[in-house]
Amino acid sequence: MSREIVVITPTGDRPLAFSLSMKWMRHQTVKPTKWLVVDDGKVQMQPWDMFEYDQYIRREPVKTDPKFTLVINVAEALKNSDQYPSDTIFVFWEDDEYYAPTYIEEMCNRLNSFDILGMGCAKYYHLPTSGYIELRNMRHASLAQTIFKHSALSMVNECVLKGMENDWLDCNIWRCAYNDKYNLKANIFKDDKYLYAGIKGLPGRNGIGIGHRSDEIYRTYDTDRSVLKQWTGVGSQEYLSIIKENYV
Repeated sequence: MSREIVVITPTGDRPLAFSLSMKWMRHQTVKPTKWLVVDDGKVQMQPWDMFEYDQYIRREPVKTDPKFTLVINVAEALKNSDQYPSDTIFVFWEDDEYYAPTYIEEMCNRLNSFDILGMGCAKYYHLPTSGYIELRNMRHASLAQTIFKHSALSMVNECVLKGMENDWLDCNIWRCAYNDKYNLKANIFKDDKYLYAGIKGLPGRNGIGIGHRSDEIYRTYDTDRSVLKQWTGVGSQEYLSIIKENYV
């Protein structure tokens, strides 16, 4: 795949989640040409020497920061995005997700006919309690399962600027994606290959959105961890080890 692929990860004070994220990146069948990691943790992450395409961006936290800084960090990553070639693909990649080895390859292949693409029916798994849920969203995708072409960049940047006052960046982006004003081809599909799973309850700073609290949305429990194994495939042993070390 000759196109430039830019992956964007906002993070901070989530060392275990990010170390797993690096493993899932290392296993990708198609790797990015650039991985922009914006870290605003109270404890600065040590830059890593793993990929030739890494770009570590340190954003020092300030007193005026809102409770959730995801939008600010995405804005930092996209600051010079208009300089990328017109065939660039942008991939949001969050650190509390499991990504299957073919995730980037599959998403980029499916994006061919569209300007912006996402996966619906979000899957969340709460490690400490084994609670899990698959939602029914098919008009909007989580930020962690959204990718887009350069043709959608101005729309995304506009949503990021507006998002400084509204944390729900994913909702804003997908609302605009279907707005005739932007004249974009948008698509959301259901994941039938177990390409990802949202993993909640990892140690470290809580993320934004639903699913982080054990009592919030979970009504079904995976007592034998078979769902975890199905959803995370080759990554399940990592999560089972975390459960054994932290929650048993």
